[in-house]
Amino acid sequence: MTLDTTTPRKNALTAMLPMAGVHVFSAEEHTQDVVASLSGDWRFGRVTLDVKGASIDDAITLYETVVSPNVIIIQTNDTGSDFKARLARLAEHCAEGTSALVIGPVNDVQLYRTLTAIGVSDYLVHPVSLYDMAEAISRTLLSMLGATNSKLIAVVGAKGGAGTTNIAHLAATISADVLGQKTVLIDAAAGHSTLWAQFGFSPTGTLVEAAKAAIDRDHDTLSRILMAVSENLTFLNTGAEPLLDDTSKKKLFEMLLERMLGQYPVVIADLSSTSPSIQAHVLARANHVIVTTTPTVNALSLTRTLIKEVLSMRGQDGEALRLVVNRRGEMPAYEVPEKDIAEAVGFPITATLPYAPRLFMKAESEGARLTDSPEGKRLAEPLQTLMAQFLGVEPAHSGPEKSGGLHNLLKRIGA
Repeated sequence: MTLDTTTPRKNALTAMLPMAGVHVFSAEEHTQDVVASLSGDWRFGRVTLDVKGASIDDAITLYETVVSPNVIIIQTNDTGSDFKARLARLAEHCAEGTSALVIGPVNDVQLYRTLTAIGVSDYLVHPVSLYDMAEAISRTLLSMLGATNSKLIAVVGAKGGAGTTNIAHLAATISADVLGQKTVLIDAAAGHSTLWAQFGFSPTGTLVEAAKAAIDRDHDTLSRILMAVSENLTFLNTGAEPLLDDTSKKKLFEMLLERMLGQYPVVIADLSSTSPSIQAHVLARANHVIVTTTPTVNALSLTRTLIKEVLSMRGQDGEALRLVVNRRGEMPAYEVPEKDIAEAVGFPITATLPYAPRLFMKAESEGARLTDSPEGKRLAEPLQTLMAQFLGVEPAHSGPEKSGGLHNLLKRIGA
């Protein structure tokens, strides 16, 4: 049996769990009913849950001849030395990597520490609620197997004013509301974050708070900072840091990222205005990278350098990298023509978005989402095919009717 020491103690259960087997040994009707209820939960659609016996002795007998599953849940009224001896005997018959959860009669911190020290992944107190049982199994499986096909998408710009934050917002909206993927949007800018304004919020926490909550398994703090924007879109509502605070806490951010990847199938990170160390870490490990630029000489020069650096840290693999030109038409006389940008940057353009100052000012000033208006929906359309490719899903089509565009897609999905 193995010990789970890394996954946060509380989890929000917003994604389908990976394929796994769970055996339960309990004589309590309440516990058996909870297990039966979980079998009908969509998030456990790939998890096989079976009550295999009433006690730890039944488990020992079973695994003398049968290979143990990913997780074993044992319920007991005795947590003394005799039970611990039986746990040790059970471990001898379990396959490598099997995790054990124990349901006991009392809430005892010292007992919890003792059990986890000898290899028990978690300790729950009878009677166990449906929520706590789901959390414990979810946390253990995600620690062991990870969230299947989770995607990390990084959005970065080489120069301030490129609209990186707006592109990240649009990408997250398309992922969640158009393509139907459970998505979390993270702004790595700490006190310089402005994403919260576009969702009509005020910051409810800091990146450091969120990261420490993940490490300390503090569900209450994380639930205060994670804000549900729509059925599929969640926003990490940070930005309460002082503007002059040090944002280069790479290790904490890595831990926060691991938590989000274990919880959400799609994680989108806005890397504008954050530290170079965090940018480098995320850009090196991201499944996909969107580089945002404006069509001006200075911006393109810096973008060329950034793309070279990203390609270098990713082994010159440009398959996951995409270039988005933003704010086209802001100052046409001083913009580099579309046909010359790929040569200037040394990388092809994937999408071009027009300059729309009224739309973005409205979003920032009134807390209106970019896609709440027809203009915003049209603006987002060039990114839809890109996001569908990233996520490996078929892009929706509006059919022969040309008008309405993204609005019709959203309307159909919401029907």
